[in-house]
Amino acid sequence: MKDKKVTKKIVLIGDAGVGKTSIVRRFVTGLFNPAYIITLGTTIMKKEVEYIDTIVNLAIWDIGGQSVFKAVRSKYYFASEGALAICDRCNRKTIENLPSWIDSFREVVGDKPVIIVGNKSDLPNLEVSEEEIKELADKYKHAEYILTSAKDGTNVEKTFLNLTRLMFSDEEVFP
Repeated sequence: MKDKKVTKKIVLIGDAGVGKTSIVRRFVTGLFNPAYIITLGTTIMKKEVEYIDTIVNLAIWDIGGQSVFKAVRSKYYFASEGALAICDRCNRKTIENLPSWIDSFREVVGDKPVIIVGNKSDLPNLEVSEEEIKELADKYKHAEYILTSAKDGTNVEKTFLNLTRLMFSDEEVFP
Protein backbone atom coordinates (compact mmCIF):
# COMPACT_ATOMS: atom_id res chain seq x y z
CA MET A 1 0.00 0.00 0.00
CA LYS A 2 1.24 3.45 -0.87
CA ASP A 3 1.60 5.86 2.03
CA LYS A 4 0.97 9.14 0.28
CA LYS A 5 -1.16 10.65 -2.49
CA VAL A 6 -0.35 13.84 -4.35
CA THR A 7 -1.52 15.64 -7.48
CA LYS A 8 0.97 17.12 -9.93
CA LYS A 9 -0.06 19.44 -12.75
CA ILE A 10 1.97 19.11 -15.93
CA VAL A 11 1.59 20.83 -19.29
CA LEU A 12 2.30 19.64 -22.82
CA ILE A 13 3.67 22.49 -24.91
CA GLY A 14 4.78 22.86 -28.51
CA ASP A 15 3.55 23.85 -31.94
CA ALA A 16 0.28 22.63 -33.43
CA GLY A 17 0.52 19.19 -35.00
CA VAL A 18 3.55 17.88 -33.08
CA GLY A 19 1.53 15.12 -31.42
CA LYS A 20 0.76 16.49 -27.94
CA THR A 21 -2.78 15.12 -27.94
CA SER A 22 -1.66 11.79 -29.39
CA ILE A 23 1.03 11.40 -26.72
CA VAL A 24 -1.31 12.11 -23.81
CA ARG A 25 -4.07 9.94 -25.30
CA ARG A 26 -1.59 7.06 -25.78
CA PHE A 27 -0.41 7.45 -22.16
CA VAL A 28 -3.86 7.70 -20.57
CA THR A 29 -5.88 5.29 -22.74
CA GLY A 30 -3.27 3.23 -24.59
CA LEU A 31 -4.87 4.21 -27.90
CA PHE A 32 -3.66 6.08 -30.98
CA ASN A 33 -5.90 7.93 -33.43
CA PRO A 34 -4.16 8.83 -36.72
CA ALA A 35 -6.64 11.64 -37.42
CA TYR A 36 -5.47 15.16 -36.51
CA ILE A 37 -7.68 16.67 -33.83
CA ILE A 38 -7.13 20.34 -33.06
CA THR A 39 -6.98 21.28 -29.37
CA LEU A 40 -9.02 24.42 -28.73
CA GLY A 41 -7.45 26.14 -25.74
CA THR A 42 -6.65 23.24 -23.47
CA THR A 43 -7.77 19.71 -22.67
CA ILE A 44 -7.14 18.13 -19.28
CA MET A 45 -6.67 14.40 -18.74
CA LYS A 46 -5.66 12.54 -15.58
CA LYS A 47 -3.76 9.38 -14.81
CA GLU A 48 -2.35 7.86 -11.63
CA VAL A 49 1.23 6.63 -11.51
CA GLU A 50 3.38 5.30 -8.68
CA TYR A 51 6.61 6.90 -7.54
CA ILE A 52 8.48 5.24 -4.66
CA ASP A 53 5.89 5.22 -1.82
CA THR A 54 3.55 7.74 -3.44
CA ILE A 55 0.48 7.58 -5.66
CA VAL A 56 0.79 10.53 -8.04
CA ASN A 57 -2.32 11.82 -9.79
CA LEU A 58 -1.00 13.52 -12.91
CA ALA A 59 -3.26 16.33 -14.11
CA ILE A 60 -2.09 16.62 -17.72
CA TRP A 61 -2.90 19.86 -19.51
CA ASP A 62 -2.70 19.54 -23.30
CA ILE A 63 -2.24 23.14 -24.47
CA GLY A 64 -3.37 24.17 -27.96
CA GLY A 65 -0.42 24.98 -30.19
CA GLN A 66 -2.10 27.39 -32.60
CA SER A 67 -0.80 30.96 -32.43
CA VAL A 68 -4.33 32.25 -31.78
CA PHE A 69 -4.05 30.83 -28.23
CA LYS A 70 -0.72 32.53 -27.47
CA ALA A 71 -2.31 35.30 -25.39
CA VAL A 72 -3.90 32.87 -22.92
CA ARG A 73 -1.17 30.22 -22.63
CA SER A 74 0.50 31.74 -19.58
CA LYS A 75 -2.73 31.32 -17.64
CA TYR A 76 -2.63 27.58 -18.33
CA TYR A 77 0.97 27.35 -17.08
CA PHE A 78 0.10 28.68 -13.60
CA ALA A 79 0.81 26.11 -10.83
CA SER A 80 2.39 23.63 -13.25
CA GLU A 81 5.16 21.52 -11.78
CA GLY A 82 6.66 20.29 -15.03
CA ALA A 83 6.33 20.34 -18.80
CA LEU A 84 6.78 18.14 -21.82
CA ALA A 85 8.08 20.39 -24.62
CA ILE A 86 7.28 18.45 -27.78
CA CYS A 87 8.65 18.76 -31.30
CA ASP A 88 7.86 16.81 -34.46
CA ARG A 89 11.10 15.22 -35.69
CA CYS A 90 9.81 15.48 -39.27
CA ASN A 91 9.36 19.27 -39.04
CA ARG A 92 12.47 21.34 -38.24
CA LYS A 93 10.46 24.49 -37.47
CA THR A 94 8.92 22.80 -34.42
CA ILE A 95 12.27 22.38 -32.63
CA GLU A 96 13.30 25.90 -33.62
CA ASN A 97 10.16 27.19 -31.86
CA LEU A 98 10.64 25.17 -28.65
CA PRO A 99 12.89 27.71 -26.88
CA SER A 100 10.09 30.30 -26.97
CA TRP A 101 7.66 27.73 -25.55
CA ILE A 102 10.05 26.73 -22.77
CA ASP A 103 10.97 30.33 -21.96
CA SER A 104 7.32 31.42 -21.73
CA PHE A 105 6.56 28.41 -19.49
CA ARG A 106 9.47 29.20 -17.18
CA GLU A 107 8.59 32.91 -17.03
CA VAL A 108 5.43 31.82 -15.21
CA VAL A 109 6.64 28.89 -13.06
CA GLY A 110 10.40 29.34 -12.69
CA ASP A 111 12.93 26.56 -13.32
CA LYS A 112 10.45 23.70 -13.15
CA PRO A 113 11.53 20.47 -14.89
CA VAL A 114 11.12 20.15 -18.64
CA ILE A 115 11.53 17.11 -20.84
CA ILE A 116 12.13 17.89 -24.49
CA VAL A 117 10.32 15.24 -26.49
CA GLY A 118 11.24 14.36 -30.05
CA ASN A 119 7.99 12.81 -31.26
CA LYS A 120 7.18 10.88 -34.46
CA SER A 121 10.50 9.05 -34.22
CA ASP A 122 8.96 6.07 -36.04
CA LEU A 123 8.58 7.99 -39.30
CA PRO A 124 11.02 8.12 -42.23
CA ASN A 125 12.56 11.39 -43.43
CA LEU A 126 13.44 12.77 -40.00
CA GLU A 127 14.63 16.38 -40.13
CA VAL A 128 15.60 16.68 -36.45
CA SER A 129 18.41 14.53 -35.06
CA GLU A 130 18.68 13.12 -31.56
CA GLU A 131 21.84 15.21 -31.10
CA GLU A 132 19.92 18.44 -31.83
CA ILE A 133 17.29 17.54 -29.25
CA LYS A 134 19.97 16.69 -26.68
CA GLU A 135 21.79 19.98 -27.38
CA LEU A 136 18.57 21.91 -26.75
CA ALA A 137 17.98 20.08 -23.46
CA ASP A 138 21.57 20.80 -22.39
CA LYS A 139 20.90 24.55 -22.68
CA TYR A 140 18.32 24.43 -19.89
CA LYS A 141 18.59 23.78 -16.17
CA HIS A 142 16.44 20.85 -14.97
CA ALA A 143 15.87 19.55 -18.49
CA GLU A 144 16.18 16.15 -20.13
CA TYR A 145 15.24 14.79 -23.53
CA ILE A 146 13.63 11.64 -24.91
CA LEU A 147 12.57 10.30 -28.31
CA THR A 148 9.02 8.98 -28.66
CA SER A 149 6.42 7.65 -31.04
CA ALA A 150 2.81 8.20 -30.02
CA LYS A 151 1.83 5.93 -32.91
CA ASP A 152 3.61 2.80 -31.68
CA GLY A 153 3.92 3.85 -28.02
CA THR A 154 7.73 3.94 -27.89
CA ASN A 155 8.88 5.72 -24.70
CA VAL A 156 5.50 7.38 -24.07
CA GLU A 157 5.00 5.96 -20.58
CA LYS A 158 8.70 6.42 -19.81
CA THR A 159 8.38 10.12 -20.71
CA PHE A 160 5.68 10.73 -18.09
CA LEU A 161 7.46 8.62 -15.47
CA ASN A 162 10.70 10.52 -16.05
CA LEU A 163 8.91 13.84 -15.62
CA THR A 164 7.28 12.54 -12.44
CA ARG A 165 10.70 11.63 -11.08
CA LEU A 166 12.07 15.08 -11.94
CA MET A 167 9.16 16.83 -10.22
CA PHE A 168 9.83 15.22 -6.88
CA SER A 169 12.29 16.61 -4.40
CA ASP A 170 13.65 14.51 -1.54
CA GLU A 171 11.53 16.50 0.91
CA GLU A 172 8.30 15.57 -0.89
CA VAL A 173 9.10 11.88 -1.15
CA PHE A 174 10.61 11.49 2.30
CA PRO A 175 8.83 13.97 4.63
